[in-house]
Amino acid sequence: MLPSAVPEIQRTNLASTILQLKAMGINDLLSFEFMDPPPKDSMISAMEELHSLSALDDEGLLTKLGRRMTEFPLEPQLSKLLIQSVHLGCSDEAITIVSMLSIQNVFYRPKEKQTLADQKKAKFHQAEGDHLTLLAVYNAWKNNNFSSHWCYETSSKQGP
Repeated sequence: MLPSAVPEIQRTNLASTILQLKAMGINDLLSFEFMDPPPKDSMISAMEELHSLSALDDEGLLTKLGRRMTEFPLEPQLSKLLIQSVHLGCSDEAITIVSMLSIQNVFYRPKEKQTLADQKKAKFHQAEGDHLTLLAVYNAWKNNNFSSHWCYETSSKQGP
């Protein structure tokens, strides 16, 4: 074990941090004097990610979209998803999926009933991916009037 904990900025994805720093007008991040500087490779990787999301332009400057993305307390990918969903006409679905992603695990899987819980979960499986599976779970719960009994029957955790 290390004598002291590694600072979070040195062990996490920096995309959100870099996006916020860019929004504050700090553009030369490689020369910025961090208290505990993250690895340069991590910073470059995060900037490349933000560029691929169109949050940064070719010169590494914040774009109009990037500025809008900073208004959401979310990971940049999820911020862009919500912004783009307006243009694609699927905001309700996008908001639901992003909300469902904020839950650690939507299914309850007790040790003594794991097989049964897995079978119940499989009924919601969407071949298009996990995000649409989460949307299917939410829609089924909604169609059952947000019932806690429905949650119990499907091994789903009770919502808000």
